[in-house]
Amino acid sequence: MKRLVLLALAASALIAAPADSAHSAQAEGQTLLGTALRDPGFPAEVQERLETDLEIARARMEIAPDREDSFIWLGRRLGYLGRYEEAVAVFSEGLEQFPESYKLRRFRGRHLARSRQFEASVADYRAALALMEGVPDSFEPDGIINSRAQPLGTYRSNLHYYLAQTSFATGDFEQMNAGMQAALDTPIMCYKDDLVVPVAYWRYIALMKLGRADEAAAVVDAVPADLELIENHAYYEGLKILQGALSPEDAGSGALQRFAHAMQLVFDGQDAEAETILVEIVESSPLGFWPAEIEVLRIRDRAAASGD
Repeated sequence: MKRLVLLALAASALIAAPADSAHSAQAEGQTLLGTALRDPGFPAEVQERLETDLEIARARMEIAPDREDSFIWLGRRLGYLGRYEEAVAVFSEGLEQFPESYKLRRFRGRHLARSRQFEASVADYRAALALMEGVPDSFEPDGIINSRAQPLGTYRSNLHYYLAQTSFATGDFEQMNAGMQAALDTPIMCYKDDLVVPVAYWRYIALMKLGRADEAAAVVDAVPADLELIENHAYYEGLKILQGALSPEDAGSGALQRFAHAMQLVFDGQDAEAETILVEIVESSPLGFWPAEIEVLRIRDRAAASGD
């Protein structure tokens, strides 16, 4: 009965999720700022590989339409190509056949967030974590293999992490902070260093939003300097910016580094300077960058409220 109630709640949240102020302003095919979403523009060889992987996933679906994995991989392959709404539709179709699948909810939640449907995304993550109660955790297979051919995250740790990250969009900074810590506290067999960095990055932002600056500084200062990273180098540079150990000028020009710089400006009360950077992040990415989009809207709301 408990599971049936949870599934009903999650389904109703997806069908008629209360629109938060950010998502209500978004039109299909646009960022929250109204700029057009564009083709990712992958190099030819990357595009060919991703398209081939998608065709393989389609063939797998034709051969085995009664398998949970067929829906998971077709949806994920669509997502790698930036086709988020199509991916959501595939995961939703899979959930009609596998209504208690925490895996399908995990991936649908991620693609709902990328489609700027944040409340529905949070509902999926919460339902998936409830469905995982009493279920042994396992590593989540990667669709794009890293340098060690080793998955880094488990289903439970990823659910906590993405629920926390998406809570930035809904303004639930307590959940954002607690969920990031829960992701790190999930037992993981190896390569935990790669999770330490983004968890500290987002916890810092959550704690600063909550007005707990001393705790925020302690979180980033506690990250050791001798981490062995496989993937999260851009996050690490962003973290160093938050620590004050790296100037934005000396960091890379990726979205994560620039977002860290912009958020520091926000926390320093320099909204106008922050907005310029955040808008540049969104406009320079074919698929936008929803955390930056959310923060721009907050800055504009503050300006409107103050009459600036």
